Amino acid sequence: MKPTRIVQALVEELKEAGIITYNKEFLPLIGLTVTPKRIKSLSDYMRRDAEIRDRSFLKKIEACFRFDKEIWQRSDAYQSMRIRNAVEHMLEQNTLANRDGLDISDIIRSKSTVTDEQSEMLERFSNLLASDEAEAFIDMLLQKGFLEKKIENQAFLVELLKLTYQKGLYAVIVEFILPNLYRRYQLLPDVQKIEAHTLGSLGKYEDAKHILETLSHHTMIENINLRTSALSNHKRAMMLDKEAIDPDALYRLVQGYAELHAHKKVYSYYTGINLLYMVVLGQMLFDDNTRFRAFDTKAIYERSKPSLKTDKTHEAYYTHMSEFEFWLLLGRAGVTEKIERFLAYDEPHPSLVERTLRQMKLFRDKTAAVHNIVTENFDEAIAILQSYLDQFALK
Repeated sequence: MKPTRIVQALVEELKEAGIITYNKEFLPLIGLTVTPKRIKSLSDYMRRDAEIRDRSFLKKIEACFRFDKEIWQRSDAYQSMRIRNAVEHMLEQNTLANRDGLDISDIIRSKSTVTDEQSEMLERFSNLLASDEAEAFIDMLLQKGFLEKKIENQAFLVELLKLTYQKGLYAVIVEFILPNLYRRYQLLPDVQKIEAHTLGSLGKYEDAKHILETLSHHTMIENINLRTSALSNHKRAMMLDKEAIDPDALYRLVQGYAELHAHKKVYSYYTGINLLYMVVLGQMLFDDNTRFRAFDTKAIYERSKPSLKTDKTHEAYYTHMSEFEFWLLLGRAGVTEKIERFLAYDEPHPSLVERTLRQMKLFRDKTAAVHNIVTENFDEAIAILQSYLDQFALK
């Protein structure tokens, strides 16, 4: 990322964590005094060419967040990792500062940090696309002792966990990473969330749901996401059941999504797309059931649409693909061509596409007896996603 993009990403992380509320609070946070005679806003430091020429400004950021001066030239993966670590550290320090002054962190330093060698390993791993290459790299890390249950490996294992999940290496996560984390790291909300999503991807829906329904986060949108994920594991178990779907059970699930979607009028797209899938499913399977017909499918999309632009809690891939899924469920024309162009241009990681494909197939399996414009579009979309994944299987 260019320097201005790094600063923007840092500011967004700080706002998401609740450390600052507005952009203008960033300058005092890093130790810059704002007076009428001096620079008044963060935007005054930014240039249109994405560079920042004021070295004193960069030094303030480096000092405040313990960044090395090379961060401005490093890879996106490394920069994102350092930003997350810096914000997490600041949150911890704020928490300790509020404990009646009982801060002993300067005396007992037990927190693991990622070393330069480990950072290099993470960067190399993040650039691997093929699953066999990634698995071979994990074998190398295992042989060199990077995955052993030691305090010096804990921060590294947490970062590796995030990357292995992105790559869809679920077996690696449950066999080599989660068992080697100390309890304090196993209980981190981000770690537990990945553990739950991993278990869900492996078909262990009840275990995943149990973790997600008891987790909490310091931001409202993440709490909505966690509750949505818990419901979605229940949904997958129901969809995979060979028995016919019970309309009452489906309606209870729809109600759960609907309540989450409307919570505080946030209208998360993540909750919205799950809600729309279940509403359309209910309308297709039980077309004489007025409970499902009472939901306005277009209104669900319109309320969710702003979140597709503002919600940064998921991979950018999901916002693009979720919008396509909204359109598919609404029966719009020309969506499959857009999906095909998106895959060709963005080249998303196969593990992300696999998750979308699983959701589409679950829906299509339950609507096998229905034939209309929606199911025809889904059949085309499923074929396009499968064709995209087949390219990687042949490499």
